[in-house]
Amino acid sequence: MCHYRFFVLFTVLALKSVECMFVYYQNYEFFSTIKLNDYNGYYGNVKLLKYSMPNDVLSAIWRLQLVSSESCPSTDVYFYLEHSAYPVISPHNRTFPYYFNGGRLTKTMIKKSIGGSNQNKQDVYLNISSPSAGNWFSAAFTDSQDRKIKPEILKSNCTYFLTSSLNIWQINDTVVLYPNTTTQSRQHSDFKIYKFMSTTTGPYLSFNIKLKQSNSSVCTVKSLLKQSAFPDMKNFKNNDDHAICQSSSSKQCSLSTDYPLANSWYYLGITSECNYSIEVALSNNCVESPFFISNKTLSTIMESTFPGLLKQKKDEFCRKLFQPIETFRFIGPTYFSVKYYFNSNHNRSNALLIRNEKKPYFIEFLVDQANNGGTLNFYLVNNLINDPNLYESDFLVNKASIFPSEKNPKNSTHSSKSKTSNLAEIKVMLYACLLFNSMSKYKNCPDGFLLSTQSFTNIFSNFQLNVAYPFMGKWYLAVWKECFNINTNESVTCPTDFVPHALIQISSDQCANDYCGEYGTCYIINSQLNLVSACKCSGGYEGYGCTDGRNAIPARIYLASVLFLTTSNLVFLLPICLAIYRKWYIESLIYFYNMFFSTFYHACDQEFYSFCIFNYDGLQLADFISSYSSFIITVLAMSSFERQWKVFTFFVGLLACISIGLYDRFSYSTFVVFLCIAISFTIFTWIKICISKRKLYPERRQLIRYYLPGFILALTGLLIYSFLQTKSNYWILHSIWHMCMASSIVFFLPKEETQHFGTDLSGENLKDVTTTTATSSSLSDSSETSNSPPTSKSLIHANVTEISLLEA
Repeated sequence: MCHYRFFVLFTVLALKSVECMFVYYQNYEFFSTIKLNDYNGYYGNVKLLKYSMPNDVLSAIWRLQLVSSESCPSTDVYFYLEHSAYPVISPHNRTFPYYFNGGRLTKTMIKKSIGGSNQNKQDVYLNISSPSAGNWFSAAFTDSQDRKIKPEILKSNCTYFLTSSLNIWQINDTVVLYPNTTTQSRQHSDFKIYKFMSTTTGPYLSFNIKLKQSNSSVCTVKSLLKQSAFPDMKNFKNNDDHAICQSSSSKQCSLSTDYPLANSWYYLGITSECNYSIEVALSNNCVESPFFISNKTLSTIMESTFPGLLKQKKDEFCRKLFQPIETFRFIGPTYFSVKYYFNSNHNRSNALLIRNEKKPYFIEFLVDQANNGGTLNFYLVNNLINDPNLYESDFLVNKASIFPSEKNPKNSTHSSKSKTSNLAEIKVMLYACLLFNSMSKYKNCPDGFLLSTQSFTNIFSNFQLNVAYPFMGKWYLAVWKECFNINTNESVTCPTDFVPHALIQISSDQCANDYCGEYGTCYIINSQLNLVSACKCSGGYEGYGCTDGRNAIPARIYLASVLFLTTSNLVFLLPICLAIYRKWYIESLIYFYNMFFSTFYHACDQEFYSFCIFNYDGLQLADFISSYSSFIITVLAMSSFERQWKVFTFFVGLLACISIGLYDRFSYSTFVVFLCIAISFTIFTWIKICISKRKLYPERRQLIRYYLPGFILALTGLLIYSFLQTKSNYWILHSIWHMCMASSIVFFLPKEETQHFGTDLSGENLKDVTTTTATSSSLSDSSETSNSPPTSKSLIHANVTEISLLEA
């Protein structure tokens, strides 16, 4: 707790660089304790949390409380944080599919070791300066390097927990700027924050800062501009939009942004050594005049023939123009299935003719909870075609008469371009920049994804881009063309008779374009009420689309593992044949049942080369029940119960194994307890016989020659099964486990039925048996004295005598 108070105090001192009287701290959100899972290369094991960030937040602090249970090994805990999107993670540096953008990886991350030699309870803090308003998403998980497969009874009950809370420093007296209004301010050495709400989407937004110097000294003004969040005032030059002005060189300091977005806050931070005023300049909604006609008579004729075609702004020519294209989206029947179209008729194709090389097309579309948990897909096909609108093409040929600025070659942006119309010498390039929540700086595309392809006649060229877990909000796809000379690579004027014809498809789907390859399966995951799709890979493949095969299992090894796991069960033929030979028919049936279902369960439990005779869950249940029953029935067969009692205990054990399998087939502790009870019954019968006969039972020879090798084989199998199995050697060691357990049954199975326990060897019955034995001996002696072979009549008389004695 002391560390937490110190951290808050340090943050308070750091906030003194802001001139705001009403900066207040509050515990904004708190999440209850959640249990963390091991990542293991699968996004479904990640715990996702969503936080809500209000406006005007100067600093946000995430407090993370990590707790592990006692005696847990050291484990790394990861905590990723992303604004407006689910974090895209790759803690093991796995690759993405070919068309995916790797730059989308989440960079805000904390890694902390807990357990082992580290403390079992730790507090971790993550401070984000000037966070953007909206939803923030976190992904938390553990990453253990222990890949051993252990039964439930031998697993350590290690659990790792996370408790998180969001605390914010918020400013509630930020000065609001209004268009066509001058805001006055006195000098101040610390940064002062202003904000402006852009209500319309236009080509230009400018903040003009006019200095009011009272003396001859130099006045310095520093200004910062940022969208949707406070500027980073600690790292001044790291901001893209910043300016430093001095009164000796200029009386006005200006910050501007291209293509401001509607319904978005723009924050302005200023520190000044003198008084100043702020004015907000917005570009009017102007319509570019497609060409300039100086003759008023001709202009009147054209205006009457084509109304609105010659509209031109009187004060200034609008140089920064764009063509916004709104989209309609069609939400499919499955999760994250969304398609975007340029109009409400979704049967039409999204085709564009890129005629104007000066202004881009901005295709606007929305991403929200309907598809933020999937993959955003872009596919563009283009080729050069003859412009079908020949009338407009004829007008666009004379570019000198179109743009008034080109009258002055020095100020013309196209004055350096060579006037060529030969298509064979021109390379027409089509560019696209994918931007989130912004339309500025589209040509360099520093904050987006830049795509480019060359256009050819009669040849279709294309490019594709996929974005995993896209940001929630407005997206913009800027499309424009540029032309270059093939030989010199110099910029030239694009031909007007041939234009790029672009077919654009924008959609979203589950996982990697609704496909995880042949080595993965797509799943929909609900983590703390956050829905995402993720690929679960198999065969050692990893990555977002199961395309990273650096740890993939070769096909020959995989085939060998399938054969080992299935054919190793054929060792059960030895105890089956032996049980039939010794007339242990019930036991032989159980062993056959075990061999059959273990073979087909492992044949079905494969990522490749699988073969299932019926559903996987049923095969797994049958395999577990038959394995448990083989243990129990072998132990009971070694006992000295009478046959009718053995059969009874056999079925009691079988029903118990079925109950265990139905309750929890992975509950090894329950099975071990029941097995110990069966062993204790068998040992009890042995002890009873030892006491009755006053000698060792089973005999020493049987213990050494049969039970000792069987015990060694069974113990070896159990040790391998419990401590040595890993994911990489599972197919080898588990096959050895099959052979060890089947071979041990050959040594444990008794040679004949023993019924010592349950027979009364005292009292009258013992006397009758003694009399019968004596009579039989006298008859035998008399027959030997007569030195004559016994006749059939004498034998019958002897048998009748025995029966009469026994009945007496």
